[in-house]
Amino acid sequence: MDAFAVILPAAGSGSRFGGDKLLVDLAGQSVLRRSVRLFTSRADVSHIVLVTTAERMAPYREHLAGEARRVAFVAGGAQRWQSVLNGLRHLAGLADVPAFVGIHDAARPLCPKEVIDEAFASTVAQGAGLPCVAEPATLKRRGAEGCVVETVDRANLWQAQTPQCFHLRQLLEGYEALLARQQVADLTDDAQVFERMGRRVPMTMGSAVNMKITTVGDLSGARGLVGG
Repeated sequence: MDAFAVILPAAGSGSRFGGDKLLVDLAGQSVLRRSVRLFTSRADVSHIVLVTTAERMAPYREHLAGEARRVAFVAGGAQRWQSVLNGLRHLAGLADVPAFVGIHDAARPLCPKEVIDEAFASTVAQGAGLPCVAEPATLKRRGAEGCVVETVDRANLWQAQTPQCFHLRQLLEGYEALLARQQVADLTDDAQVFERMGRRVPMTMGSAVNMKITTVGDLSGARGLVGG
């Protein structure tokens, strides 16, 4: 069985939520515990890395209790890309470096198993897997005066989700190369690393259930999905 590592970036400030969204209750379990358990239950995941701030490490380790035994805690950076790169460097320094890595938002606690399965399978077969859902909304572009200047054609537009999965060493090499070129500051996800390095990123099945909790409203929606 091909081994995957999973990096959970969790160093964000939570300013839009108004506090630490990862520790809030979601039908009897915290958001963080649910996200970690997506992967501790999988036989194909050999390493889990939680990348967070120094002051959160001890509280998160204590909170996760039994799950913490399978989780390595790594210091995060000021930007998401820095946290992911720190996690990749940690994994690359292990004696048993996994072949593949998935980067999963710690605030996506409800990702269906099938979404992970397909992203992992695509990565083993093709070197990467990016869960996506088709863009359902009518998109408008706003002008300088705050008025609509055009309607954007949504054909072939997709929303990227996580876990975004890659050949581990290829992703690390890509990050290091872009860092050397000073082309990392505007990265908003990990697939952009492969894109900028000219590598293919196959799209896989996403899910509306695989929502990211950013605001209190998102939490209410998640509670509606799990009935709590």
